[in-house]
Amino acid sequence: MTTRLVKRPQISPQKSSKDPLTRLRENTRKPLSPVPFAQALTVLLSEQKRVNRSRLQRVRGAWAIAVDETQGVHTDAAKKAEVVSVSKTGSVKVVVGNPGLAHELGVVYRGALLAKMRELLTGKDSISDLSVQCRSRRK
Repeated sequence: MTTRLVKRPQISPQKSSKDPLTRLRENTRKPLSPVPFAQALTVLLSEQKRVNRSRLQRVRGAWAIAVDETQGVHTDAAKKAEVVSVSKTGSVKVVVGNPGLAHELGVVYRGALLAKMRELLTGKDSISDLSVQCRSRRK
């Protein structure tokens, strides 16, 4: 449910008069009461987080199914891959722990995985690109 950013006064239909001219005069809009900017920003950011989280969950589910259904992919190793982010343009970023697996998923099977994910997410989210990176080691 979305939260209104501007509060409007409520006019009860039971209390309005029967005369249309008087009713018209009563229904003149009163000035809107403003809402503090911080409150509006909080509402906007919470809505965006909810939308982004569900999109990321859908892409993670599609990734798991695409890895299972793509022929030739070592599924046990690829299941350890983590979908980190999905950009607004539809670019999916996947992080793996092994450089060889990153090359295999990002170059060899990239087209097949991307096509399967697009097929699974038809109508919900659009996937434009798939990038697989190796997790960096911190010293």
